[in-house]
Amino acid sequence: HEEVQFDVIWRNTPSRLKQDGFEMGEEKQEADPRSDVEVTAMESGVRYHTFPYADGQKTGFYCDQRENRRMVAELCAGKRVLDLCCYNGGFALNAVMRGSALSATGVDSSQDAVDAATKNAELNGCSAKTTFVRDDVA
Repeated sequence: HEEVQFDVIWRNTPSRLKQDGFEMGEEKQEADPRSDVEVTAMESGVRYHTFPYADGQKTGFYCDQRENRRMVAELCAGKRVLDLCCYNGGFALNAVMRGSALSATGVDSSQDAVDAATKNAELNGCSAKTTFVRDDVA
Protein backbone atom coordinates (compact mmCIF):
# COMPACT_ATOMS: atom_id res chain seq x y z
CA HIS A 1 0.00 0.00 0.00
CA GLU A 2 1.11 3.52 -0.78
CA GLU A 3 1.37 5.74 2.28
CA VAL A 4 -0.87 8.80 2.14
CA GLN A 5 -0.26 11.85 4.29
CA PHE A 6 -3.21 13.87 5.53
CA ASP A 7 -3.16 17.37 6.97
CA VAL A 8 -5.65 18.77 9.43
CA ILE A 9 -6.56 22.31 8.41
CA TRP A 10 -8.11 24.49 11.07
CA ARG A 11 -10.04 27.59 9.98
CA ASN A 12 -11.01 30.08 12.63
CA THR A 13 -11.93 33.67 13.17
CA PRO A 14 -11.08 35.67 16.31
CA SER A 15 -14.75 36.54 16.92
CA ARG A 16 -15.84 32.88 16.74
CA LEU A 17 -13.03 31.76 19.04
CA LYS A 18 -13.94 34.47 21.53
CA GLN A 19 -17.57 33.24 21.52
CA ASP A 20 -16.26 29.83 22.50
CA GLY A 21 -14.08 31.24 25.30
CA PHE A 22 -10.72 31.18 23.51
CA GLU A 23 -8.34 34.07 22.92
CA MET A 24 -6.00 34.33 19.94
CA GLY A 25 -2.58 35.85 20.26
CA GLU A 26 -1.65 38.98 18.36
CA GLU A 27 0.86 37.23 16.07
CA LYS A 28 -0.05 37.20 12.41
CA GLN A 29 0.19 33.86 10.65
CA GLU A 30 2.26 33.53 7.50
CA ALA A 31 0.49 32.66 4.27
CA ASP A 32 0.79 28.98 3.43
CA PRO A 33 3.07 28.47 0.40
CA ARG A 34 0.68 25.73 -0.76
CA SER A 35 -2.24 28.19 -1.10
CA ASP A 36 -2.79 27.30 -4.77
CA VAL A 37 -2.68 23.52 -4.20
CA GLU A 38 -5.93 21.89 -5.24
CA VAL A 39 -7.17 18.82 -3.40
CA THR A 40 -9.99 16.63 -4.71
CA ALA A 41 -12.39 15.56 -1.99
CA MET A 42 -14.97 12.81 -2.44
CA GLU A 43 -18.22 12.33 -0.56
CA SER A 44 -20.79 9.68 -1.43
CA GLY A 45 -19.26 9.25 -4.88
CA VAL A 46 -19.33 12.97 -5.73
CA ARG A 47 -15.97 14.68 -6.23
CA TYR A 48 -15.19 18.30 -5.35
CA HIS A 49 -12.24 20.57 -6.11
CA THR A 50 -11.06 22.20 -2.88
CA PHE A 51 -8.27 24.59 -1.92
CA PRO A 52 -7.74 23.85 1.77
CA TYR A 53 -4.47 25.77 2.06
CA ALA A 54 -5.77 28.99 0.51
CA ASP A 55 -5.95 32.06 2.69
CA GLY A 56 -9.45 32.74 3.89
CA GLN A 57 -12.28 31.33 5.89
CA LYS A 58 -13.45 28.55 3.56
CA THR A 59 -11.69 25.36 2.49
CA GLY A 60 -14.00 24.74 -0.46
CA PHE A 61 -16.30 22.19 1.13
CA TYR A 62 -18.93 22.15 3.89
CA CYS A 63 -18.59 18.74 5.55
CA ASP A 64 -21.41 19.48 7.98
CA GLN A 65 -23.97 19.37 5.13
CA ARG A 66 -23.30 15.72 4.21
CA GLU A 67 -26.54 14.33 5.66
CA ASN A 68 -28.57 17.18 4.15
CA ARG A 69 -27.11 16.52 0.68
CA ARG A 70 -28.02 12.85 1.09
CA MET A 71 -31.55 13.65 2.19
CA VAL A 72 -32.16 16.09 -0.67
CA ALA A 73 -30.87 13.54 -3.20
CA GLU A 74 -33.52 11.08 -1.99
CA LEU A 75 -36.27 13.57 -2.90
CA CYS A 76 -35.11 14.48 -6.42
CA ALA A 77 -35.94 11.59 -8.74
CA GLY A 78 -37.50 12.90 -11.94
CA LYS A 79 -37.54 16.52 -10.74
CA ARG A 80 -35.91 19.81 -11.72
CA VAL A 81 -33.91 21.17 -8.77
CA LEU A 82 -33.01 24.73 -7.76
CA ASP A 83 -29.94 25.08 -5.49
CA LEU A 84 -29.82 28.62 -4.06
CA CYS A 85 -26.60 29.91 -2.48
CA CYS A 86 -25.05 26.87 -4.15
CA TYR A 87 -21.38 27.63 -3.35
CA ASN A 88 -19.59 24.58 -4.79
CA GLY A 89 -22.75 22.95 -6.17
CA GLY A 90 -23.01 20.18 -3.59
CA PHE A 91 -26.79 19.95 -3.47
CA ALA A 92 -27.22 20.29 -7.24
CA LEU A 93 -24.56 17.65 -7.94
CA ASN A 94 -26.07 15.21 -5.46
CA ALA A 95 -29.55 15.80 -6.86
CA VAL A 96 -28.41 14.89 -10.37
CA MET A 97 -25.84 12.20 -9.62
CA ARG A 98 -27.34 10.39 -6.64
CA GLY A 99 -30.97 11.47 -6.80
CA SER A 100 -31.69 11.04 -10.52
CA ALA A 101 -32.98 14.60 -10.91
CA LEU A 102 -33.79 15.61 -14.47
CA SER A 103 -31.69 18.74 -14.06
CA ALA A 104 -30.36 21.15 -11.45
CA THR A 105 -29.70 24.87 -11.53
CA GLY A 106 -27.42 26.41 -8.93
CA VAL A 107 -27.40 30.13 -8.12
CA ASP A 108 -24.83 32.04 -6.10
CA SER A 109 -23.95 35.73 -5.73
CA SER A 110 -20.24 34.94 -6.05
CA GLN A 111 -18.72 34.33 -9.47
CA ASP A 112 -15.93 32.35 -7.78
CA ALA A 113 -18.57 30.01 -6.31
CA VAL A 114 -20.31 29.65 -9.69
CA ASP A 115 -16.96 28.85 -11.32
CA ALA A 116 -16.18 26.27 -8.61
CA ALA A 117 -19.58 24.60 -8.99
CA THR A 118 -19.17 24.50 -12.78
CA LYS A 119 -15.73 22.89 -12.40
CA ASN A 120 -17.18 20.34 -9.99
CA ALA A 121 -19.93 19.44 -12.47
CA GLU A 122 -17.27 18.94 -15.14
CA LEU A 123 -15.17 16.86 -12.74
CA ASN A 124 -18.16 14.58 -12.18
CA GLY A 125 -19.26 14.40 -15.81
CA CYS A 126 -22.69 15.90 -15.18
CA SER A 127 -22.40 19.27 -16.92
CA ALA A 128 -25.22 18.38 -19.33
CA LYS A 129 -27.72 18.24 -16.46
CA THR A 130 -26.42 21.13 -14.34
CA THR A 131 -26.30 24.88 -14.83
CA PHE A 132 -24.73 27.39 -12.48
CA VAL A 133 -25.43 31.13 -12.65
CA ARG A 134 -24.36 34.22 -10.75
CA ASP A 135 -27.24 36.24 -9.37
CA ASP A 136 -28.57 37.74 -6.14
CA VAL A 137 -31.03 35.40 -4.47
CA ALA A 138 -32.42 37.98 -2.03
